[in-house]
Amino acid sequence: RVDTGTDSIMEIIRSIDESASKNGEDNHPLVILAGFPVEIQTFLVFNGELRKRFPLNFEFPDYTCLELSKIFIDLANAKGFDLTDDLTPTLIARLMEDETTPSWRSERNGRISEMLLTGCRTEVRKRMRAAQMADDIDFDPQLIVRED
Repeated sequence: RVDTGTDSIMEIIRSIDESASKNGEDNHPLVILAGFPVEIQTFLVFNGELRKRFPLNFEFPDYTCLELSKIFIDLANAKGFDLTDDLTPTLIARLMEDETTPSWRSERNGRISEMLLTGCRTEVRKRMRAAQMADDIDFDPQLIVRED
């Protein structure tokens, strides 16, 4: 196997240096390094030449369970789903806190809302099949209930 990581880092450094040597307003390329804070800091520590070229660092904290529950509701609504009145953002957030660990949430962050919607859609489909078998004409295939 060929390690192209070092070549990639050197190319980024060369591009930054080349752009900085030009005159004009737009002589700074936009380079974004994304990852978990500890891993990014470790990466920069071991690549000192690269570290010097990133004077700004932004760290975005993980979403709270309440924020994740609101994102989930927005996603569900955008996909045409309604939620029963008892499925409030606060209840969904409490269920997330009770059923997951902080480290699990941190590893998945914003994807949790998408994962929850995928799981709910699966449960809605199961209820839909059961309703079809029972000839339940009142079944709403766009309604997410607490059991989902």
